[in-house]
Amino acid sequence: MSSKIEKKDLKTIYRRYLALNCMNDYPGQMHNGYTFSLLPVLDKIYKDNKEERIKAKKRHMEYFNITPNIAGFALGISTAMEEENAKNPEFDDTTINTVKTALMGPLSAIGDTLFPATLRILATSLVITMAAAGNVFAPILFLLIYNIPNYLARWYSLKYGYSMGMEFMVKSQKSGVMDKVSYACTVVGLMAIGAMIFYTVNISTPITIGDVKNGGIVLQTTLDTVMPGMLKIALVGIEYWLLKKGVKVVPLLIGTMAVGVLLFAIGAIA
Repeated sequence: MSSKIEKKDLKTIYRRYLALNCMNDYPGQMHNGYTFSLLPVLDKIYKDNKEERIKAKKRHMEYFNITPNIAGFALGISTAMEEENAKNPEFDDTTINTVKTALMGPLSAIGDTLFPATLRILATSLVITMAAAGNVFAPILFLLIYNIPNYLARWYSLKYGYSMGMEFMVKSQKSGVMDKVSYACTVVGLMAIGAMIFYTVNISTPITIGDVKNGGIVLQTTLDTVMPGMLKIALVGIEYWLLKKGVKVVPLLIGTMAVGVLLFAIGAIA
């Protein structure tokens, strides 16, 4: 069967996908932008099946968060999978979100390293002297250095994501590799999240037990001996548990700040 999706359709996704990070909300992060990017192709893929069209649009309104610069890969994969779902009555449509979600961690680990943490810093370092000297071309040069790779990465990640998705779907349906890939992506994503927690969450305690000069215990040193970053993972674990219990994001943020200020005031955390 010939493909319904053409290059012009990918260009439509690309144009919409430029606004991916402009539609965030705390509960779903980029889900609005992701669905907005796919709306035209979903209408095309399921044009003769209103029920499936509605299901597809609702499907992509689930939580999604990724480095925008390379999110095209996930969009391309989703497009290919939606197309296969429309063609194949035996296709399991739950795998569409499974794969999309599993890609968030690994792709974000790569994207965050390449763009915010590397390219943005590099572009800044190259123009900062010019900017300090009052050169009006400094911000223009910064935008060019950052955005030329940014827009190229967005397009080619979408293009190759779709191409790989089509090839991937043809082979994976018979081999059963889909579950293995999803599992592997999830493991890598969890590893990336664990590393991100260690390096971005900042919490420690100044509590000491007894006189340090006379053999007293520095609690933070003891905790680090047992497991480095124990307080960090404990904090994230508590936050995750509260989210699973149904606590909304905004009250959770406000509560975390309030508890943090209180614990700092009594000297429990640094």
